[in-house]
Order: sequence, then structure tokens, then C-alpha cells
Amino acid sequence: MGADQIRKLKPEFLRELAGRGETFVAELPKTFTGWIRQPRVPRRPFRRGRGRGRETPRLRCDNRPAISAENMLKYSPELRDQPWVRYRVKDGEKGPMVWEVEHTMITVKDEKGLPGMRLHLMVARNILKAEEIKYFVSNAAEEVPLQTLLLAAFSRWRVERCFEDQKQEVGLDQWEDRRWLGLKQHLIITSVSYLFLARVCKRLRGKQSGPDGVPGAYCRSGAGAELAA
Repeated sequence: MGADQIRKLKPEFLRELAGRGETFVAELPKTFTGWIRQPRVPRRPFRRGRGRGRETPRLRCDNRPAISAENMLKYSPELRDQPWVRYRVKDGEKGPMVWEVEHTMITVKDEKGLPGMRLHLMVARNILKAEEIKYFVSNAAEEVPLQTLLLAAFSRWRVERCFEDQKQEVGLDQWEDRRWLGLKQHLIITSVSYLFLARVCKRLRGKQSGPDGVPGAYCRSGAGAELAA
């Protein structure tokens, strides 16, 4: 699936997640659009000339158009004038990884182009590579701490590490068959085997974080949203 198709499907995918009652933190491209200030939608019938007015909700003419997240960062006072706050999001093999973060609430479009979900918008910039900027959104409650949202946003590496370990250690990718039931059984067996090995390794290792200080998939120091010194 191409990048353009993924961009088009993501808003719909997030709406489906919210409709199922799921709380998410998702990374989106800088081109996704929304409003920082809630746009107004009149409810009175729309009338053009004579006849019965239409009751379809619509945006007011004096509303500002939705803009991309990239332009929000450049031109919206809520982000442009907000100071960057540094967070240590995780410890990598070469040391702590620190990102600067700005945060605000935005409203995104629904399937009809009207104001939809109210989301957290987190803009994270790598302090070592200023051109590397990530955009995250979340439908968590407004009172959820930013540290919690960042922990979820930057924890994808844990999942990737688990898949990598399962392929290397317990043969997750060593399967040749065409039956769904057999594949399902293989996934279950490898996942249970990996869980067993991880728990044994954690119990035997004790307080050690890992060989040569490299964080493992179950090391608490490997990921955490903490305010950097």
C-alpha cells in the first residue's frame, strides 16, 4: 500500500478505533489537517433563495480553514510561541535520547468535513537532528499527563524488539505452510516460549539492565518519558 493511501486511510482508521471505545496514540504525517480553535457550526437551516432551508450542519463562512500540523507549528500562536520542553524518551545503545516537545489540543475533521474528534497534538523534535520532527495525536482525556502520552508514543521500539527477538531466538519466521490454523498455533507457541524465556531471563538477571548496559525489551530504563536535566 502506497504512502498516499495510508495517509487517506489513517483518519478513518482512527475514527473506527474511537468508535470501538479504544484509546490510542498514533503518529501521523505532517500533512494531516485540523483546527486548534474549535470552529463554529450553525444549526439553523441553510436557505439560498426561496424554498425550504436545508438542515445539514455546515461550517460558518467566517471560520478559518483547517491547516496542516506543519503549518500549526509554524504559524499558530498556541505552538509557535510555546517553549520547547525537553524529555528523555528512552535510553538507546549510544546514550539517552532526548526530544523537545510542544503540546496542544486540536479538532480534526470527521467523514463529512465537519469538526470531529478533539485530540491531543504532540510535536516532538530531535535535539540532535532539528529537521527530524514527529507528530502524534491521541484521543486520551485532556487531563492525562503529557509524560504518559509520550511514553506510549515512543514505546513502539519495545514491540519491534519483541518481534526481532522472537525471530532470532524462537523461530517466529521459520514457518512454511498454507493453513491459517497451523500458522495461528505457531504464533501462539512462539509467543508463549518467548514470554517464558523473558521471565526466566528477568528473574535470573535481577537488577542488571542487560549486557554492556544495553536496554532490553523488559528493562524499565529502556523507555520512559522523563523530564531531562
